[in-house]
Amino acid sequence: MECLDPNDNFVCRNRPPMAILRIADWIMEISCSRSFFERSVNFIPFLSDGGCGEMVPDCRVILGKALRKPSGEPLQVAHPDRRDIRIWKEEDGIFVEIVYADCVCCLHADAEWKNVETDVCEEDTHAVRKMNDVLMLSFAYSLAHAGGVLIHSSCVGLDNGHGAAFIGRSGIGKSTHSRLWLAHVPGTRLINDDQPAVRVLPDGRVYVYGTPWSGKTPCYKNDKAELKGIFCMEQARENVLSRLASVAAFGNLLNSTSLMRCDLSSYRSIVQTLSLIVERVPVYSLKNRPEKAAVDLSYGAIEGR
Repeated sequence: MECLDPNDNFVCRNRPPMAILRIADWIMEISCSRSFFERSVNFIPFLSDGGCGEMVPDCRVILGKALRKPSGEPLQVAHPDRRDIRIWKEEDGIFVEIVYADCVCCLHADAEWKNVETDVCEEDTHAVRKMNDVLMLSFAYSLAHAGGVLIHSSCVGLDNGHGAAFIGRSGIGKSTHSRLWLAHVPGTRLINDDQPAVRVLPDGRVYVYGTPWSGKTPCYKNDKAELKGIFCMEQARENVLSRLASVAAFGNLLNSTSLMRCDLSSYRSIVQTLSLIVERVPVYSLKNRPEKAAVDLSYGAIEGR
């Protein structure tokens, strides 16, 4: 029988069960049963019914590995949503420790996050919560090396295939503006309300995709739209729309993107992708009130009205 060699270069015909996720047209192969993901409503729309076929997975995640935490202090520490993410840079890749109030998990990724190992096991009491974070990191930073980013935003799509994304700090009105589109623009659908993926395709077009991570809004759609406008939201007494210059547009996008600054490879890739997005997609400042008149401005900008 064919087995994985020590460098994981060959696919084993009779290996343990593997689940396949297709997120933003990015193929992730995870060494666990399909039923594991059926316990998580956010992953179900992204489960592939079949295997990879002739396609090589873009990212492989292997569960149940014994990992040793590096010595010394981490190079970067983040504190999202009541957990600590501690990051070490090693010669052969990246080591990440995720610390929750009641448990801990770790992962090790190679330089381009094509192969990720984690100590999470299916039988772990907290496996679902841990895997959600492990896969989000694995997806985001493997995609980073292929012209894609996760951007903190709310995004909508239209029946004509066009889409828009609304960015800004938490509580500024991104989700509210999406809901106003749903109420006032026929043919609008919500694609994601927190962490959509944005990819620059080889032909130069830019698409926004739904992902399994949508914050407090249960919007887990395997969906996409061609991104025609990005709007930096700002609450104001009057509705004013203005297009941002490239430097300001880039800065706003960078502030809305999660980064491992200690991982120079992924950091440089993300910066390059954001620069391409700014070249290809108009970025606007939208000073607004939560009303239809603000929607008229943003919708008009992407549809030329």
